[in-house]
Order: sequence, then C-alpha cells, then structure tokens
Amino acid sequence: MRVASTLNGLTPRARKWLYLVLTAAVAFPISLLLTQSTVMASAISTVALALPIELTRLRAVKSLKAEREAWPIAIDHLISAVGSGISIPQALDDLVERGPDALVRQFKEIKDSIDSGVAFQDALRGAKRRFHTSAADQVLEVLIIARVTGSSNVGNILRTLGEFLRQENAMRAEIEARHGWVRSSASLAAIAPWALLVILSAQPTTRAAFSTSTGLYILILGVALTAIAYLWMNLVGRLPEVPRALV
Repeated sequence: MRVASTLNGLTPRARKWLYLVLTAAVAFPISLLLTQSTVMASAISTVALALPIELTRLRAVKSLKAEREAWPIAIDHLISAVGSGISIPQALDDLVERGPDALVRQFKEIKDSIDSGVAFQDALRGAKRRFHTSAADQVLEVLIIARVTGSSNVGNILRTLGEFLRQENAMRAEIEARHGWVRSSASLAAIAPWALLVILSAQPTTRAAFSTSTGLYILILGVALTAIAYLWMNLVGRLPEVPRALV
C-alpha cells in the first residue's frame, strides 16, 4: 500500500524514469549472469529498457480506448435522463453513480466544480483537459450549447453523435485487429536477435568475439538499429486521432 501510494504521488515523467532505473538494475545482473560478459550484458540491458516504455505505452493506449468506448454509453445515459425531463446538470450528476467506470472520476470532478460555485459552462470547458478524446469535446460542447440556448433538440443531437462514435469505434477496432499481428511480428523480429545472442553467449568463443572492438561496434550498431526499428514501428503503427479543435 505504501509503495502504491508513493508511485501514485509521482509525476508521470518521474514514474517513467523510476521504471527505467529499476529495469536497468534488474536486467543488467540477470544478463550478466546469463552471458558472463559485461559488454553483452550492457547491450542486452539497454535493449531491455524498451520494456517499461512499451508497458507505459500500452497502459496509455488501454486507458484511451476505454475512454473512447465509454462515451457512447455515457451518451445513452444522458439521452435517457434528458428524455425523462431531468436537467442537464442533474444528468451529469447521475453519471457519477451510473456512468461508465472510465469516466466516473472526470464526472465527479465536474460535479465538485459545479457544487463549489463554478458556472456550468466554465466547469465543462475546464473539464475538457481531464479527458483525452475529441468525443469529450463534442459531447460537452453540445451540453453547453443546450444549457445556454435551452434547446429541446439536445436528445436527437446526442443520439446522432452516439451513433457516429459507435461507428468510429467499430471501424478503429477492426483496423487495430488487422494490424495487431503485424505489430506483434515486428516486435518478435526485434527481440529475436537478442534472444539468440543470449543463447550463443553460452559458448566461450561468442563471448570472446564480442569482447573485441569489432564485437563492441556490432553490439552498439545492434542497439541503435533496434531502437530505430522500435521507434519506426510505433510511428507507422499509430492510428491518427481526431484533432481536439474545441479544447
């Protein structure tokens, strides 16, 4: 519990650096034990630094996907509440208790802001920074406009927006599924040479070869090429996000 609270208290950048240091501290002695070579262990532990970076990226992607998929559900709750004659502020309050888990914290912060005396429009515009998708901007702006103008057509607008977001999520999921195996294959191809190096390090001739200046250059080149391949894989495999023009 104490360790978890300490990690939660760190900034994302500080947490990232902590993970990198811990990974290096664990990977180097294990690599040294397996290879019996300081040079080879240094190269392998350097490549292993990609592990916490990749885990952090996957965690961010998972969080973003959960928020993206939660918005159509939240919109359904809003449509139901507005159709029942409930005011928009009250509908947002209900989302704190009944809304999707991925958005509950943000809706709770919106509710606290309104309860503390912040104007409804200012509370929603300020809340945009707590979300990470363009869907949040669209929904919140619809609610702001409906609140200001008293539009009775907000239910139909939200329904259309919800259908559009569902179609977009389905299309994105299909593209991610088709490209997922390509990314997995690329990751395996980047890891395979280093796994082979660990296996070959059991032979004294391999350790001797990589202890020379030529072997050192080969290891440095391998680390550089692996890093370039990893960055290129992330760049090519990243799906574009809708710009957040309303932030």
